[in-house]
Amino acid sequence: MEKIRGVNLGNWLVLEKWMSPELFSGTTAADETYLCLQLSENEKRTRMKTHRDHYITSRDFAYLREKGINAIRLPVPFFVFEDVGPYVSCTEYVDKCMKWANQAGIQVLLDLHTVPGSQNGSDNSGLCGITQWCNHPKRVEMTFDVLERLALRYGQDPALMGIEVLNEPTPSDGAMALQLGGGSIPDRYPPVDKEAAKQNASYDWKWLENFYTEGYRRIRKYLPKEKAVVFDDAFDVHHAADWLAKQPFDNVILDTHQYIMVADWILGTEGKDLAAYQQYVKDVFAKEAAYGQSKVPTIVGEWSLYTESEIVKTEDQAVRKAFYRGLAEASIEAFSSCEGWFYWSYKTHLDDPIWDCWDLGKCMSNGWMPENL
Repeated sequence: MEKIRGVNLGNWLVLEKWMSPELFSGTTAADETYLCLQLSENEKRTRMKTHRDHYITSRDFAYLREKGINAIRLPVPFFVFEDVGPYVSCTEYVDKCMKWANQAGIQVLLDLHTVPGSQNGSDNSGLCGITQWCNHPKRVEMTFDVLERLALRYGQDPALMGIEVLNEPTPSDGAMALQLGGGSIPDRYPPVDKEAAKQNASYDWKWLENFYTEGYRRIRKYLPKEKAVVFDDAFDVHHAADWLAKQPFDNVILDTHQYIMVADWILGTEGKDLAAYQQYVKDVFAKEAAYGQSKVPTIVGEWSLYTESEIVKTEDQAVRKAFYRGLAEASIEAFSSCEGWFYWSYKTHLDDPIWDCWDLGKCMSNGWMPENL
């Protein structure tokens, strides 16, 4: 199989305010849930349609293929097939994505990015500070139903690479919770409804493994064996790879997300120059990608060049270019032992140079990424 050189189409069908703040104008919403609740029905549908019609088009697929991108990871919400609560469904755009991917010769990984009640309490789940999915059996069953329907509708599509069961679950005994000092991602995203947040629930790795097992079974009912079922490592590649390698599953891939900014959270940025970041990438990213690959086929489903380093805040463009280019080359080399990677993300609507590194298009035009991906 050709090495994956991919990109996420983030913020197209699953909104994140920081990536398109103008979409949230006139509201106090920090996530897609409250955006949909605060807008009038007409305004909500108008904004969603305008955004979805123009944020990604067929021209983007042609551009990406020309630049060497051969796969995209498409985050989709649990309300992809029909309106649920305040949300606006988006099936027609997934259909367009598959059509455009076929035309461009690009593979698609469909990634279930959100679930009802939220799996991690972050903005990328569409609901900040709330984790009330795992303790509602009907919501879990709805999740399985969506996975089945994704497999049934797109399983035979030539462009489909596979289906990812769930993006970034955060088990209470997982590495991310432990690295944040026993805290969790919801602590970083305060809930609007603090009374509702008192009903938050957590799940451990054992619960997640059971969910993954059933998710695999539901997807495989309709997904041909040549299409992959993908499992997020929940920020713990060793645990996830060891578990997945023992399962009697056909054609599975492990997805690990390797963000250099996590090193900033844990270790800080003081005294870290380009060489220090490159060494971290070599010591951590390369080893984690290689460990996953030693057990099961592994991809890096999300990574970026974003750091909180003071170096990137300089106005000296040559300095910034050297830093980002050096970090990009080190990261791509670190991921060379596995099946490939998907950058986060393809584009943003931001007018601040500090955030340009989240935008693959800008990274390529600025010369921060290698010419031949």
